[in-house]
Amino acid sequence: MVAISFLFISPTMIPNAASTIQTPLTVMPNQRLAQNNAGIIILENATVIDGTGDLPKPNTTIVINGSRIADLSNNATVNSDLPFAAKNVINLTGKYIIPGLFDMHAHVANVLKNSYNQSESEDMLSMLLAYGITTIRNTGGPTEQSVALKKNISEGKIMGPQIFTAGQLLNTPQIPVPFVEKQVVTEQDVRQEVRNQIEAGVDYVKLYVGLTPNLAQAAIHEAHSNGTKVIGHLYLTSWTDAANLGIDALTHGVPVSPFLLSKESKQKFLESGDHPFNHFLWLDLVDLNGPEINEMIKAVASNSIPVDPTLDIYEAMIKEEPQYQYLWPKILQLTKMLYDNGVTILSGTDIPNFDLVPGASLHHELEILVEAGIPPLEVIKIATKNGAQALGIEEDVGTIEPRKQADMIILSDNPVDEISNTKKIEAVINDGQLIES
Repeated sequence: MVAISFLFISPTMIPNAASTIQTPLTVMPNQRLAQNNAGIIILENATVIDGTGDLPKPNTTIVINGSRIADLSNNATVNSDLPFAAKNVINLTGKYIIPGLFDMHAHVANVLKNSYNQSESEDMLSMLLAYGITTIRNTGGPTEQSVALKKNISEGKIMGPQIFTAGQLLNTPQIPVPFVEKQVVTEQDVRQEVRNQIEAGVDYVKLYVGLTPNLAQAAIHEAHSNGTKVIGHLYLTSWTDAANLGIDALTHGVPVSPFLLSKESKQKFLESGDHPFNHFLWLDLVDLNGPEINEMIKAVASNSIPVDPTLDIYEAMIKEEPQYQYLWPKILQLTKMLYDNGVTILSGTDIPNFDLVPGASLHHELEILVEAGIPPLEVIKIATKNGAQALGIEEDVGTIEPRKQADMIILSDNPVDEISNTKKIEAVINDGQLIES
């Protein structure tokens, strides 16, 4: 694992490390972020992989002024108008720079009932940042604490990535779960809870497995009426229906639902029990070339609904039950089918479920996306630009371009040659702050 130390750059010099992370598990979670740098940092002669999907740009110079990228050029000539005394020039010959990464499925306030722990959440956030994840989407947790974490990050009170958050999962008593859920029964219940969460400060509303299409529709309509997006981990509402109802994002690449099976397979599945979480039986029964899956993919693609497959989670499930290893190629095939048919893929991990390590699991997710057949350059775009677009912040972050926020990772080796090189982190720059190994 990468050893990282936190450095805050002054206008005239790069100081020594203030503290060192021996491993990501011992990162110092209570260290406060410094204010945006007043000076200028110049990164010279790096190869930049900008997150747009374009080919790497060798011999590139990046000028960072405060928290923003002031200039990007393919030579070492720096704007002479910049005050020399304020320059910090770092030669990165032989190094690679990619944008800060996105984990679009990170339960940083935890998701199990009565499991919130402030210290654990701060540890998780610091670990994510140490691994170069500079933006996350918290896809559900206790509403008040989730919103508070987001606020504390934005105010610089704790260290971590920028957060976009959902609150408690909206679910029904029909399929209760041991997670932080708000049970709703009627459309009126749904609308009231959506309003409550929006008033509390969430960015998203998360719909869960027990919601039927009429309840999902009520939630989507109420949220959209109040300018808020909706995420779904669904079961009683299929992905096809959710896409056509206007949901904004879908989670998990195995869309377990009886309505995505043939009539015969649906009957077998419903007779089995443990329905929403019987991933392996659903995978065994589903026909990936059948009309149900084809219709689903068309609906998701045509409605521009992004999906985070969380392949890490399915790999972890198979490790616990290795007799289902034969289904792994089918999981990868479905992910590749989504990608090939124009569905926007996002990078997400579902931490901390299955004891996945925050940050490390995101890098492994990228490796699995390549294993599924997606080219490394596209996987980098998935983990950067696609996340920013899905959050509606692509004008500010997600790619390395002038005027955008300076979120980036300095690597020792080329991730386009080998995607695992995203783990070879030499430094992270978060909102203009240099975090160096």
